[in-house]
Amino acid sequence: DIIKNTLKRAEAQTVLTVIYGLIIITATFLGAFVGLGGGVVIKPLLDLIGKSPIDVVNFVSSCAVFAMSISSTAQHIKAKTKINFKLIITISIGAVTGGIFGTKIFELLLNRFDNERLKGIQGLILGVFLVVSVIYINLKNAKSLNIKNPIAVVAVGFALGSIASFLGVGGGPINVAFLVFFFSMTMKEAAVYSVGTIFFSQLSKLISTVISGTVPQVDAVMIIAAVVCAVCGGILGAKANKKGNEKTIKTIFTVVVAAIAVVNFYNGVSGLAA
Repeated sequence: DIIKNTLKRAEAQTVLTVIYGLIIITATFLGAFVGLGGGVVIKPLLDLIGKSPIDVVNFVSSCAVFAMSISSTAQHIKAKTKINFKLIITISIGAVTGGIFGTKIFELLLNRFDNERLKGIQGLILGVFLVVSVIYINLKNAKSLNIKNPIAVVAVGFALGSIASFLGVGGGPINVAFLVFFFSMTMKEAAVYSVGTIFFSQLSKLISTVISGTVPQVDAVMIIAAVVCAVCGGILGAKANKKGNEKTIKTIFTVVVAAIAVVNFYNGVSGLAA
């Protein structure tokens, strides 16, 4: 019986790892392609599956998104995509500090609320952000700024890092909306800069998690599979972004983000009702 139970658990873990891997490679492809980041798809779907605690889901999502950001940015550099690294670094200074702040807020709430309730809070907040992002991106003649002041740029990065880290999503579509609004970028440009910013915000989150000793117990094979799938997704998504046009990127962004917003509202309501 012990051997049978052990084999059943191992089989269940393998199936779960494969499902997680398929979600992650699809999510990171979309993340690098249209700037979603990947986490905004990964976390709600893993929450929906409901087989892992919220801290494990957040950690797996962060590892995957971080790996995607490295492979995607490397692909853009290889393809000689025009990137203003000074702008990315300035935004990321704020994103790093914001990422640490967001992680602390998450840990504080994790100690105050049970797993389902916190999942519900995150789901509702993320759902609202996603709806606002979709509406703004699709507004005709939407107003935008073109800020240059370094302090203002850092402040934008801090806001992005805080939101992304607290919600455990990388912040992709929220990043895109912020970048289009505050820096007058096209969707295609914003997708590239979103991924670059995500690298720094997720790096700070992972470092903070390790230093604070709050790394959850998670299967090593699952983490390895998540990273490998994320790297593949990031490379393929970056190539697709290079070839894609503005209209295609906006359409895919809108459809995917709207669908994920629905999943988040479902997770939010079910989490708070539990």
